[in-house]
Amino acid sequence: MTNVTKVRFSNFNWSGEVILLTDGVNPAATYDGTTYTQITHADAPNNPKYSEEFSSHIFLCGDSSEPYNLYFSAPLNATDFNSGSGAGVINVGYTITAIKKFRNQLYIFGANNIKRLVGNNIANFTLENVTSNMGCLAPDSVVEFGGDLLFLGPDGIRPISGTDKIGDVELATVSKEIQSIFDNYYLSEQITDISIVVLRKKSQFRFFFKNDASLSLIGGIRKSQNKQSIFEYSQLIGIEANCVASGYIGQFEHVIHGDGAGKVHRQEKGNNFGGLEIFSLFQTPYFYMEDPEVRKIVHKVNTYLRSEGDTEVFVGVSYDYDDSNTLNPTNYDFTTEGAASVFGTAIYGAGGIYDGNPSPKTLTNIEGSGNSVSISYVTNNTNASHTIQAIALTYETADRR
Repeated sequence: MTNVTKVRFSNFNWSGEVILLTDGVNPAATYDGTTYTQITHADAPNNPKYSEEFSSHIFLCGDSSEPYNLYFSAPLNATDFNSGSGAGVINVGYTITAIKKFRNQLYIFGANNIKRLVGNNIANFTLENVTSNMGCLAPDSVVEFGGDLLFLGPDGIRPISGTDKIGDVELATVSKEIQSIFDNYYLSEQITDISIVVLRKKSQFRFFFKNDASLSLIGGIRKSQNKQSIFEYSQLIGIEANCVASGYIGQFEHVIHGDGAGKVHRQEKGNNFGGLEIFSLFQTPYFYMEDPEVRKIVHKVNTYLRSEGDTEVFVGVSYDYDDSNTLNPTNYDFTTEGAASVFGTAIYGAGGIYDGNPSPKTLTNIEGSGNSVSISYVTNNTNASHTIQAIALTYETADRR
């Protein structure tokens, strides 16, 4: 496979599971677990980059010699591109950067355009315009998540969301709160190399880059205090991911990624990072408790957490947005020792607890004062993972400055 930098996969199941492969250099190919077949029909594209199954047809596009053409096969025949059999080609009017099926429609992305194909055969396929002012910059960023179709646009993550109107869509951004992160991505990263994977069990998606020094992105759906679904984000470092994938084997979800050395790594498994310690940092926003001009004396931090075993957590306190004129106390720490026992190694009757941490709340007495305060939690070890669920501060108000 000379000059191939990435192989993309899609799948379909008309009478058995079949994988469809494209690489932008060679003809597309199918693999059913036994037979590998290249699609070399005279009317098929020679070197497509992207593929998708839609309405019992195979769609191919991204050929370097005709990047604006969208090819589709005959119904229920992945290798037949004869127009007399119901196959065809559509000129969408721009260079295609990605295609994805969503709610009985096929979305065709360009760098500055989005269209969708509706219908179920050559007789009634109709191309409809969605927008001519926005598009997808990263071919592998398009993914179905949380009932929407997400993609990386020129200003961050955009969803294609179904609205109450039949056939209508919404394209509002969902990453405005972290716009500065995407501004840095566009300046310092090769955006077209981004890969995305969905973790269904955690209602989470992850963006990865090829460079292990790059800051990857985690996005998740959480319930706000008013019970609304909102997006929350964090970042990862140290993962070189040329490609990523997830899926269920039996009842367990597996998340894997491949690196430049040809190795496949499984995520969500173990307590170390390739044998090294795992560093984690979570910092809250700065809280000013209704009045940013009144000084608060903070006495206690109650941390509500869920721990899967013993670990040590360092707690940092920062006042007044880390103002150099405000003194911050030294770091504190707490442990979750005795949180849980491991089946097969614990001794019955020795006092072990076969569950999470016995108390979900940890009290830390702290010092200092300021108009606003932020709490941070840091770990750097190979111990069991933990989740910060909530925090509560005990404080008193002081003078106004």
